[in-house]
Amino acid sequence: MAALPNFRIETFQIGTGTTIKLVGEFDNAACPELLERFERAAVEPDAGAIVLDLADVSFIDSAGMRAIVAIERRVTELGLALTIAPPPAEVTELLQVTGIAERVTLAPRADETPPNAPFIERIELELPRDARAPGRGRAEVRGILPGRIPETDRATLTLLTSELVTNAVIHPAPGVEGTVGLRITAYSDRVRVEVGDGGAGFELQNLRPRRREAGGHGLIVVAGLSSRWGTSRRSLDEGEGFCVWFELDLNYEPVPKTGAGQGAEQSVATTEG
Repeated sequence: MAALPNFRIETFQIGTGTTIKLVGEFDNAACPELLERFERAAVEPDAGAIVLDLADVSFIDSAGMRAIVAIERRVTELGLALTIAPPPAEVTELLQVTGIAERVTLAPRADETPPNAPFIERIELELPRDARAPGRGRAEVRGILPGRIPETDRATLTLLTSELVTNAVIHPAPGVEGTVGLRITAYSDRVRVEVGDGGAGFELQNLRPRRREAGGHGLIVVAGLSSRWGTSRRSLDEGEGFCVWFELDLNYEPVPKTGAGQGAEQSVATTEG
């Protein structure tokens, strides 16, 4: 398994128990390695207590939540003891908010047009459709908006962007090709994130609440934490495809511009990855 740039797992023995320590960003791409490490530890002849140490986890998405739930259930089946060391406070807070959504009716407003006000900053990216795309999207959200955003809002933006990019990577029908488009637009009172791909998408009225173990909870997270969200039957450049977007209301304060660019109202940065 290829090493992930922002994540690692350490396994070590303490007495008769096994500690599995997660470090960094725990997303969909990292779940298989965690589950594999856990199964290896659980089937040892002298397997005792297992500690899942999340103290150094800086990010966790819905796929990571499901992996932890799966481990809890597997431990019960095997009759083992499990202790989970919680992640930092800011990550724990997001888990508490999203964890209560056992059954949620999804009711976003579809095809809502973007705000009419001029934007302050805009970044457009094309991400390869692979397991590293969500991590790249998170890095962009953290780094490319130069304005002053409260850290709690930036954490929410990071989580929701990661969820949408993950969906675009793993859910399109077989045969869908091309990249995942990511557009981040900052207005004075909100940030809008759009994620598009060449897939057929889905109909909002056909979505139903799912059992926790069934997957597909990324949109529940988006519905629960965003100010508004929806879909459109077009890609970001108005061509064929499907787009899911969300907006988060906040006060965005741009970094003052200096030199020749001072006074510019809008800026656009486009990157291909």
